[in-house]
Amino acid sequence: MSTRTSGYSLRLRNRGNANSSADNDAAGSRTALGDVANVTGEELNDDGTIPKETKSKKKKSTTSTRTAASTRPRRQTRGRSSIAKPKEEAEPSKPAARTSSRAATKKDAGDKKATTKKGGVKRENNSQPAARGSKRSKPSDTASGLVFEPRQTRSRSASRRLAKKEVVSRKEEPVKIITDEHHIVPLDFRLHRESFDGANFTNGIAHYDAARRSDPQKVAEYITDLFQHLYKAETRYKVAPYMFRQEDINARMRAILIDWLVEVHMKFRLVPETLYLCVSIIDRYCCKVDVLRSKLQLIGVTALLVACKHEEIYPPEVRDCVYITDRAYNRQEVLDMEQEILKVLDWKISVPTAFPFLDRFLCLSDASEMTKHAAAYYLERTLQEHSFLQFRPSVVCASAVILALNNPDIRVQEEDLDRELPGFPKILMEYTGFSEFELTTCMERMAEKVGEEPITASRRQLNAVKKKYENSKYLEVSTNVELPNVQYVLEANK
Repeated sequence: MSTRTSGYSLRLRNRGNANSSADNDAAGSRTALGDVANVTGEELNDDGTIPKETKSKKKKSTTSTRTAASTRPRRQTRGRSSIAKPKEEAEPSKPAARTSSRAATKKDAGDKKATTKKGGVKRENNSQPAARGSKRSKPSDTASGLVFEPRQTRSRSASRRLAKKEVVSRKEEPVKIITDEHHIVPLDFRLHRESFDGANFTNGIAHYDAARRSDPQKVAEYITDLFQHLYKAETRYKVAPYMFRQEDINARMRAILIDWLVEVHMKFRLVPETLYLCVSIIDRYCCKVDVLRSKLQLIGVTALLVACKHEEIYPPEVRDCVYITDRAYNRQEVLDMEQEILKVLDWKISVPTAFPFLDRFLCLSDASEMTKHAAAYYLERTLQEHSFLQFRPSVVCASAVILALNNPDIRVQEEDLDRELPGFPKILMEYTGFSEFELTTCMERMAEKVGEEPITASRRQLNAVKKKYENSKYLEVSTNVELPNVQYVLEANK
């Protein structure tokens, strides 16, 4: 019995090696092995061969197994070609007969498309190729009565082309340019408007802002309403002189603090808005709280930290503020003072300062580059002086611009001798509505403070602002340009 079995195993291996096709080899091997399990020693001939009846049975079993394998639905793989839209009235295919345990057991539902050589799908003659951006459509299930329609999608390129056509086809509404026959500045477009309540906005653009309409930073369509709001809020947050109520600090200590903050501002390379907001926070806090002399620097560096968080993209950290004070205060003291300042100010940090008005007034006056730097120098110099708190920030800013516009040395250095000194510019006077007396009073004090350098009790000069504008970045306006004088304004206005 053992001899017969070994001989048959050898013949089976020889038979498998003789087959050239891999599929036929695997199917034949599975069939032969199944027959070996059913063949007993009594069914073999004396010479070890298989009887003819057994061979015929094996041949029929092999044929039936191959038939079942061919009728089994193959898994469809997505090739490069897209799947066509299925027919809605397709007849369901008949299930294959169960001829062996290897045959398919699930019933076919819907159309099963024949596959190509490389796994693609054979399209029907009346079907249209699907779009590249569209998703694969689901076949219709006619057996259950459900029909799956292909999802209507649009490619990204088609959506972009459609959106572009809509933008081009849509006509832009023309913006109305407002002019006035009797005034340079129309009445509703001035800095102060009686009817302004924060909801009724102006319609159109003033003619002097039309040239800057293409500049997105100038926001010509909204700039009139913005500054009308700032002018109205300026009165609500204006700080009056307060040093007469303080017992432990005075105006000279405030000047020393701000002079030091200007140096810190330059060291950290902060934006100008941060410095003006920092001084505003200091004054608003000190006018409500009695400040000790030992805490004045802590208030200043904490106010700078709060202003940086509001204005800067990358504000300095608390440890930087501790380091800049030479570790006179620790980290927790800075954080505690920050909480106290925010509580006293009722978390109202964004208030109007003089700097936004500076840019607006210079644009209206069509000032030159050196004139802009000179006006910025005059205005920043007034931050150290406590006496300028009696003026509105917009008045101080207008005074600095008028002094810079009427400086004859700037006209000489720019080699623009044909330009006449404007005195009180008419467009600026109509836009602001300030009186000449108010502006003259502020300009006299400003020219006086810019010409002198404050000195501390230790004979140290507070000249941080002057050193700042000695840089060539600001065209050295603090040293190479003649000091401002109100007489130039009064003479040019005659």
